[in-house]
Amino acid sequence: MSATTRAALGVAALVAANVAAGRLITGPLRDLPAEHRLNHDLRARGGDRTTTLANALSRSSDTSRAIALTGLLLTRGRGRAAAVPGLAMALASATHVISSALVGRERPALERLGTHQPTSSFPSGHVGAMTALAVVLGRLAEPLPRPARVVARAALVAYLGALGWSRLYNGQHYASDVLAGYVNGVACGRMARAALTEDAPERIA
Repeated sequence: MSATTRAALGVAALVAANVAAGRLITGPLRDLPAEHRLNHDLRARGGDRTTTLANALSRSSDTSRAIALTGLLLTRGRGRAAAVPGLAMALASATHVISSALVGRERPALERLGTHQPTSSFPSGHVGAMTALAVVLGRLAEPLPRPARVVARAALVAYLGALGWSRLYNGQHYASDVLAGYVNGVACGRMARAALTEDAPERIA
């Protein structure tokens, strides 16, 4: 089986899992009322500075910025490995677009801050794409000395956590949307690495 076929099957499996989880949430679980309260509670506890921070974090995951970062990574790679960042984000984006269209979950009933997205709420596409990219960046840290590698990877995890919080605070997503985005991103980052570096002499470096 070719790497392309495996990646396509992987996305199909992710979409199926997302749709099953999304339909469960919006159906038998009645859209998880506790998640609605969480969004409102986060906003109620925030102030102007918190809103500014949340907006900055959320904007950091906008497509144009992610593409710019991916382009920077491409200039550092070699051969097929150079395409891993772009493929990781493409797989995550495809998973999000197809899944959200099939699930159709409404966005939180809260004033939405930042950019309004045309897709539905579940799963989070921004979190998924940035998590996929973070998986690749975490791999890039492998040659670093252990202390630097640990710090770099901890910073990536901290950023992803803060990004997820910002999406909740801004009324863009519910907690389960963000959690699904993390899962999708990790899976897509790993699939991209496997698809483009398996049996290849080049490494991302």
